[in-house]
Amino acid sequence: MTKINEFKNLSVLYAEDNSDLREITTKTLQLVVGNVFAVSDGDKALSIYENNRIDVVILDIHMDTVSGIDVAKIIRKRNDKVPIVIVSGSIATEDLLESCKLNLIEYIHKPIEFNALIKVLYLAVDRLKSQGMLIAKINDTVSYDYFAKAFIDTNGVKTVLTKNEINALELLLSHRGQVVTYATFSNILEEEMSDGALKNLILRIRKKMGDDSNLRNLAKIGYTLK
Repeated sequence: MTKINEFKNLSVLYAEDNSDLREITTKTLQLVVGNVFAVSDGDKALSIYENNRIDVVILDIHMDTVSGIDVAKIIRKRNDKVPIVIVSGSIATEDLLESCKLNLIEYIHKPIEFNALIKVLYLAVDRLKSQGMLIAKINDTVSYDYFAKAFIDTNGVKTVLTKNEINALELLLSHRGQVVTYATFSNILEEEMSDGALKNLILRIRKKMGDDSNLRNLAKIGYTLK
């Protein structure tokens, strides 16, 4: 599974009070992740966190009203697993000591370099998976829970999937926005599937996901999940 493609399943909260840095990093994030909530201060960050599904939190350490450290402390009281990254122009000993108590995935310098950003997203995906927290939005009403191996709707109702359905769906998710060929499906599913068998498999997935407009077929080539 190609991790960088899994970034498209992530919803990232990014707080930075410098408008120029926020704009640059937000545009970079939007190139690789599925959803970005960019805010200018700690109060707004907490409001977004409270009202949205957030997979990764990236916080500037010094902001007006509420600092990144304080935002992280508040989030940690409610959720001890969500990946948090602290960003700073310099590393003060006191700040570093406070950060060490917050179970961060990384403490990085700003401006955030592209490679550093990719690194923390890799770390975030690994942590989310290891803790059974990675959830991919499928459509407006259904998401896929990697830990439960099931669809889950907005009411929390889960729909279980068969082994082949799981393998096929996770293949599509790991190549989100790209075409997965019929041959690739056969390799991943560990069996030689006829066109009819694969079509029936995809049909069962479509029925379970409800709104299937994001799952498209390219005749004689394969399938893609937007």
